[in-house]
Amino acid sequence: MAKLSLHLKLEQDASILADFYSGVDAMDKFIHTRLSAFLRAYNCRFYVLRNTEGTIVAMFVISEGQLILDDDCKNDLRIKFPDIEKSAELKDYWEAGVFPSIEIQYLAVRKEYRGQYIGKDIISIINSFKDDTYYHHPLFMSVHAYRTTEYSAVGFYKKCRFWASEFVNPSIETVRMYRTLN
Repeated sequence: MAKLSLHLKLEQDASILADFYSGVDAMDKFIHTRLSAFLRAYNCRFYVLRNTEGTIVAMFVISEGQLILDDDCKNDLRIKFPDIEKSAELKDYWEAGVFPSIEIQYLAVRKEYRGQYIGKDIISIINSFKDDTYYHHPLFMSVHAYRTTEYSAVGFYKKCRFWASEFVNPSIETVRMYRTLN
């Protein structure tokens, strides 16, 4: 399968997603009924990816966030990255366990384009924002991954090297996940 040529654009108006459908009912309902209010209420950035014909194939919303890691999560990081505590970047945050992150608020790919690695491309794009002054030197990328009987994004995020920072609670529709920025 040939790789799509996609163009990233920062947007302000969610009404441009009027004909955008991800195929996940809860996400589509949110996009069409509440995304505009969310964008007005919170300090975040809303991006779309368009193909060469101008069709929006994906959207995502990100914000500056804080990742809170308990001692178990910090121990997991030590196992994955044995020298992590020696990092000068982490020194000021390690004791408190609160780290600056880029928070993925929403990420959706148009139903017809799913399975073409566009989601992974978005994760790479978000990773490139680590040097953007808007984010004040984030160390992690974090997300509340949607997880229901209808659809789960947890597997996608695991493929993108995210780890769960909490046990899965069957009564909550999201799982808090994170990964280091490259």
